[in-house]
Amino acid sequence: MAGPMDSVGRAAKANMLLIVECRHCYHVGRFKANDVAKVVGWNKPLEAIRFRCKQCDRKDTVVKTQFIDQDHPPKGYIWVLQKARG
Repeated sequence: MAGPMDSVGRAAKANMLLIVECRHCYHVGRFKANDVAKVVGWNKPLEAIRFRCKQCDRKDTVVKTQFIDQDHPPKGYIWVLQKARG
């Protein structure tokens, strides 16, 4: 058991997805917690992470966590961190 998911780092260590849902248009995005932790920091609380909705361009989102079942990966697109070109 991983314990309460109070930070993005804890979710990353548990190999979880962050499910981000827009409260306005209900668009859903899925992100690997490990990738998000590399950008926002490992100690950032989940409720403090700000995402902008790709559909309606608002920042009113809710972040939830989901375990990744290796035998049955989630359906749908998962956003991954892209390395910057140098």
